[in-house]
Amino acid sequence: MNEKILVGEKHSPMHSVLYDFECISPKQWAKVKNELQIPDGFLFLAGSVRHKKSYNALLRFGKDHLFVQSFLPHKSDKGVYRTRGFGRIYSLYEPASKGYDDDMMLEETAIYQSLPDNKIKLVLGIGEHLKVRCIKSMFDAIRTQRGLYDFAPENSLPRLYTVTFKNASCGYFLKGNAYKVWATPVGLPDQQTGEIVKCWIFCDINCGVPAIIRAERENFFPMQVANGTCVGLYTFRDGQLVYEP
Repeated sequence: MNEKILVGEKHSPMHSVLYDFECISPKQWAKVKNELQIPDGFLFLAGSVRHKKSYNALLRFGKDHLFVQSFLPHKSDKGVYRTRGFGRIYSLYEPASKGYDDDMMLEETAIYQSLPDNKIKLVLGIGEHLKVRCIKSMFDAIRTQRGLYDFAPENSLPRLYTVTFKNASCGYFLKGNAYKVWATPVGLPDQQTGEIVKCWIFCDINCGVPAIIRAERENFFPMQVANGTCVGLYTFRDGQLVYEP
């Protein structure tokens, strides 16, 4: 039996191109991982490409092309670095018009963690980036792995916020752009100062890509949501975002 890259019991449905991705060999994955500069321990997105002529996907399964998130800089740094080739990512559903020419529209997507020995683990399955309890599970895992403290109110779930990156980009999240995110406050131990630094774990509601940022860098504004509240492309209903065109 051929060795595959996915570890753990959680996997994508067998009819999905993401399942085909999860079954590639460590040797195949090593080439992609190196090309896209994905470090061990990092969480990344993979998804099937909707508009095939628009993007340079490194993997193909039959008629399906698969995009994998790169950790290279954005094109705004062109001329200094090799660049990643995308801005925002929309999973499953897309806005009526693109905000920027490098926005990506993907079909099914998932969030994986890159592991040593050219392995991966499925963290958020298809559509789980829209469900608050799935987001909580991802945030809890990040907090445990990174040695962060839970600063959220007791027994609370992640909340919806808006944040505009006025000072600097933060990985996937670009300077000068506003995002709607799931977020929760955490504490980061600083061994040099002896402080517990206030931070946020957050992820884009449109695709689930996560990040961690120190609280003083940007302002997170809580959204007042109840059942039926419009949140970007979605409607908030019973702890999840629902697409209701």
